[in-house]
Amino acid sequence: MVRKRDIFITSLFCGFIGIMGIGLIFLPKENFSVNEKRTLAKFPKISATDVLSGKWENDFEEYISDHFPKRNFFVSLDSYYMLSTGRNGSNGVYKGQDGYLINIPVKCDEEKFKDNLNAILNFSKNTEIKTDMMIVPSTGSIMTEKLPKIHTEYNDEKIISEAENYLSGNVDMIDLHDKFNSVKNDIQLYYKTDHHWTEDGAYTAYSIWAKKNDINIRNKDDYIIEKTENFYGTTYTKSALWHEKPDTLEVWSYPINVTVTVENVLYNDMFFREHLKNEDKYPVFLDGNHGYERIENHDNPNGKKILVIKDSFAHSFVPFMAENCSMIDMVDLRYYLTPVSLLTEQNDYDEILILCGISTLCESNDLSILQ
Repeated sequence: MVRKRDIFITSLFCGFIGIMGIGLIFLPKENFSVNEKRTLAKFPKISATDVLSGKWENDFEEYISDHFPKRNFFVSLDSYYMLSTGRNGSNGVYKGQDGYLINIPVKCDEEKFKDNLNAILNFSKNTEIKTDMMIVPSTGSIMTEKLPKIHTEYNDEKIISEAENYLSGNVDMIDLHDKFNSVKNDIQLYYKTDHHWTEDGAYTAYSIWAKKNDINIRNKDDYIIEKTENFYGTTYTKSALWHEKPDTLEVWSYPINVTVTVENVLYNDMFFREHLKNEDKYPVFLDGNHGYERIENHDNPNGKKILVIKDSFAHSFVPFMAENCSMIDMVDLRYYLTPVSLLTEQNDYDEILILCGISTLCESNDLSILQ
């Protein structure tokens, strides 16, 4: 009886592997994963060098992993199985309440953290330009009531306070925590399927920046608000919890005579609406990630000239502040390889704004190359 059962299980397993193998060979292959927003591996070219070094074997394993029949189903099934067995956050994302998918807390690398702060401090001292810093707290540190009951503690406020103390006297920290906590029950500050802030979140941060600079801003009702459904963001992609509801992405625009220079190409709009037709819709704001961009407001030639050193949180923020400036240069240190100090020597900036999410400050080396 035991032998028959073993034979049945072995046969079932071999049959499953055989069917999946046939499917892998004959089923059509996709080049792009919609859920993961990435290009899938291609069948590796065979060469003696790659075979002998083991590279071909690794590439082939990646190819099989990416094109395994019903891969999306099995990947998602594994994530929901982890969730059902009490391992919420196993993919680096918590499944929270009301459809929120929230990144687990950042792991603050003390060495990277101090290196980044030292680079910012030295840069501010060397340029002698008024410098503000705005660190965007993570979704989990603000939307605490949406977290699962069992979760790791978020230390964003403590980390930002440490940064403020370290930079004190040279860089002014623009605090977002108090304001965000006071309005979070009235407006949606963060996307539910993405780590970025919404337009409401970016506008709230913009109002804090404007108040610090004694700038009057327009009301929310003064903007033209365009809504796009079915927005799935980065936390959705990473979580593999692919049965959650999508977000609505909003674009807030207003009449302005502006030009945007991206990769030496001139555009007449800060919003690149062609991206709204793609799976990755967030680049609608300033065309996404680039090393350097310049926004010029021809309606306000006497406004401020500001250098923004940033990550992707700035993309939906800068279009708001563009109304109050004559020129904004944006630099992303992930892609900009020229010393930023050269920009400060070539341009008469009134001030500098360092704007990034807390993970950039704690987990990457990007800011440490600032010079």
